[in-house]
Amino acid sequence: MQHAIMLGVMCYLLLNISSLPTNHQLIAVVTVVVMSVQNSFILSKSNIALAIECPRLLIFPLLWVASGMGMAAFVFGALSLASLLVLANAVRHRNHRRPLNLTNEPENLA
Repeated sequence: MQHAIMLGVMCYLLLNISSLPTNHQLIAVVTVVVMSVQNSFILSKSNIALAIECPRLLIFPLLWVASGMGMAAFVFGALSLASLLVLANAVRHRNHRRPLNLTNEPENLA
């Protein structure tokens, strides 16, 4: 999902490079670079990936909206929010422990 969002931002940047003001171009380039680095952290299963994922998913959409990038900012924000919800759901299920089934596992009685 992260890779698809990054590719969408990169395509938006490439298709609108001539019509975007310099500050919007800079914001889009920084977004693509940071998302590329973040995707490499995720693929390498780094411990830092989860720690910086949530702030990145909150900061960049707000930056896009604050700079006035229009409809692209709202689409990017919605996709980032969806990605944040998927991340929260994955973390919640990963940390969930099943209750002990003591009848099948007598070694857990101690």
